[in-house]
Order: sequence, then C-alpha cells, then structure tokens
Amino acid sequence: MSCITKHHIMTTLKILLITALIVVNMAIFNGNLKLNSNSMVANKVESATEEPTATVIPTATAANHVEHVIQQRFEKRSDNVRRICDARGSKAASVTKPQELFDVPSIGLLWCPTFKAGSSNWLDLFCKANFNHQIYENCDISTMRANNPTTRYLSVSAEDFHYNKVMKQELGLPFMTVRNPVTRFLSAYRDKWEMARSPSFYKKRYGEEMVRMYRSVDPILSEEEKEALLVEAGNVILNKQLGSLSHAELVKNPYLNPPGPTFKEFVKWAVNGGMDPHIMPYYQSCAPCSIDYNILRLEKLNEESGYLFSVIERSYLNLDFRMSLNVHGKTDDCLLKYFRTISKHDLQLLYSIFFKVDCDLYSYPCKDTMNEVLALGRISKELVRC
Repeated sequence: MSCITKHHIMTTLKILLITALIVVNMAIFNGNLKLNSNSMVANKVESATEEPTATVIPTATAANHVEHVIQQRFEKRSDNVRRICDARGSKAASVTKPQELFDVPSIGLLWCPTFKAGSSNWLDLFCKANFNHQIYENCDISTMRANNPTTRYLSVSAEDFHYNKVMKQELGLPFMTVRNPVTRFLSAYRDKWEMARSPSFYKKRYGEEMVRMYRSVDPILSEEEKEALLVEAGNVILNKQLGSLSHAELVKNPYLNPPGPTFKEFVKWAVNGGMDPHIMPYYQSCAPCSIDYNILRLEKLNEESGYLFSVIERSYLNLDFRMSLNVHGKTDDCLLKYFRTISKHDLQLLYSIFFKVDCDLYSYPCKDTMNEVLALGRISKELVRC
C-alpha cells in the first residue's frame, strides 16, 4: 500500500513538473511574440519618419527616385527664379537679353556660358562632340564663337537677336550652371589674377590697370618713374621671369611686391566699375527672367548633368566634372581670410553689385557669409595668398 502511494505521488509530481515547464515555455514564447511585435511597430514608425535610402530601393526604382528628386530641384529653382523676376522693381527682370548663347544641335542643348562655374568642362564636352582631333586640341570659347557649322553662336550683338524669334527655331534645351556667387568671385581672382598667375590676364584683363590705380607707392616718385616701374613689372610678368628674381629685386619695384593685384585692389577695381565675364553676375550674362533655363548647381554638377543628359536622351554622355584645386588651398576654406581684408564699405558695395541678385535668384546664403565676415572683424594686414 505504501509503495503504491509512493508511486502515485512520484507520478503526480512528474506530471505537475512537466505541466509547469509547458506553462513557463508558453509564457516565454508569448512574451517574445509580444516583444517582437512591438519592435516591428517601432521600426515601422521610425522608417515612416525617414526618407527612403538607396539601399532599400530596388535598382530600377532607385534610378527613377533619383531622377524624380533632381527634377524637383530643377522645378523648385525655376519657380524661385520666376518669383524673384515677377517681384515689383526686380533688378534681374531689367536684363532682357543674354550676353551670348551656344546652340549645340549634335547634343541637343542650348548653353548660356557662366565662367568659373564649370564652363571649361562644358566647353570640353562640346568640343569633343563637334570638332575633329586637330581642332579639339586647341578648342576654346573662341572656337565656339567662330560660328562653326556644327554649332550656332547666338550673340546679342546681332541686330536681329530676339529670344522669342530664336525659340521658334529648333534649338536645344536651355540650361545654365550656377555656383555660390561669393565663392565664384574669389575663385576667379585666385585663378586669373592672384600673383599674376595668368600673365595674359594681368596685361589684357585689367591686372595692370588694377595695380596702377590702387597700389600704394612712395609719394616721392614722379608719374614718369611710376610708369617706368609699372612697365618693368609688366615685362617681368609677361616674360615669366618672376621666379628668376630675388626677394630684394622684387621689393625694389612696388608693382612686383606682390606681382599682380592683391584681393583688396581687385575688389576696389570691381566696385568702381570694373567688370569681366569671370565675375559678371549670372542675371547680367544669361537674362534668366527672359529665358526659362534648366539650372544646374556646380556643387552637384556630375549628378545633375547626368539627369540633363537623360532628359535629352543622351545618357551616354559624361561631363566628368572635377573641381580644379589651387595648390595653396581650397577656395571655400580660404574665403573668410580674403574677405576680412576688405573694408565694410567695399563689402557692402560688393554684395550689392555682384552678389545680392544672384544669391536671391539661386538661393545661396551670401548675406550670411558677409555677416560672418563683418562679425569676425577686418584684418588690416594685406593678404597676399591663402
């Protein structure tokens, strides 16, 4: 009897133990389900608040998504230009004709060149597409202007120029490239005039004029002596003899110390009526209030040029844009150093003449940059190079 009782008790305990284990496992399983379910909901909420990334979009859809994003950028830029142009008293709207346009039938584009904003890359592309190897090797903007049969050069100097009339012809898709106007202005100076880097620009493009007008020289010198020193400096620069002169020899001639205009002299010249295609505001060179351009940004040029080529069904084209680097530092990194050498008065003039309209048209924060320069304070010492 006692054995039977012990047996029954042992059996009952085993059953209770197994039942308990089953209940515990089910509770854990249900808890995991509940936890996983909550995690899935949390992930859904999180993904709904983030923009989709390329890694979660199938390849074909990803390409369409990128094109859609770029198309929206273009539309937003065009809308902003129209809004600025339609504003009462718009300065941009006062310019009704572009300086020049190039129609390239072989590619299907109508280009308004904006120098120091990717123009060299576009010229290279157009030259490759239109000219044989011999011409291409020496192809530049002058070649395009020569009215070669493979391109149509449309100049405002032509008496019959009228864009509405021009647009009745079968011309390409109008486009232009823009860049932050403040950065572009400084880049033009550093690339073309600083330290007489380009001798031809020193002589032909007002470099000599800038130093003649704004270089501080010993007041004891007569006008004839000043002119003789200026001619001497010009010959040294044009003959590329700067490297062969000692520091002492350079210091003797105020027009070679430094060679070429300083940034302060360059700005003085510009705000007092100086103008060159490399610093001309976009609204003056391209008349965006008269022509509905597709507007590309230099900062996103490879991506946006690819989209432009797909629109004109020339996806095989590749601009392969690469920003040329100044050995003395990137222009963006040096910007504040240069502009802090400029007086508040000249900064305000520079902003008004060269930056404000373009920055409004193309949504660049130029005013913020100018305010940052003013807040940091002026550097009285002349900056020769970054």
